[in-house]
Amino acid sequence: MHGHPMETNIIIYYDKEFIKNFEELKTLLDAGDRQKLYQFLLDKFGFIFKMNQVYWIRIAENNGRDFLETGKEIQQELMRPLSHRQYRLIEGSFSPYREEEEDVICSIWDFLYDDGRIYHKKAMSSAEVSGCSMILENVYCCLARRKYPV
Repeated sequence: MHGHPMETNIIIYYDKEFIKNFEELKTLLDAGDRQKLYQFLLDKFGFIFKMNQVYWIRIAENNGRDFLETGKEIQQELMRPLSHRQYRLIEGSFSPYREEEEDVICSIWDFLYDDGRIYHKKAMSSAEVSGCSMILENVYCCLARRKYPV
């Protein structure tokens, strides 16, 4: 699945389109336009919520055939655990003691960036899909709390 994920293959690749959207996300975060950021996240990254569910349903229904047919390198990518930093970002995103709401909003970029590892990864692991979904939910909540229109 390159680009938009509702094709027959359910794997989210870190392809050129994904990286382009990822880099545009950083630009929007720096610009501080919350309404534009909210819409961009919905349009370009919102599919990750659905893919999180699809990953687990497909695995349950067909023993992960989509994953098994990818070749060894991508299979290893799909099984990659979260980095320590990614775990900390999830934890910090939901902490009642978090410093700034802006830190929560930026955590989506930090999670995906993963200390620059995004540029060396081929596909989003199942753990990253789940973790990214959790952080995205919290980012949407932070953006909505300020009553920015959808």
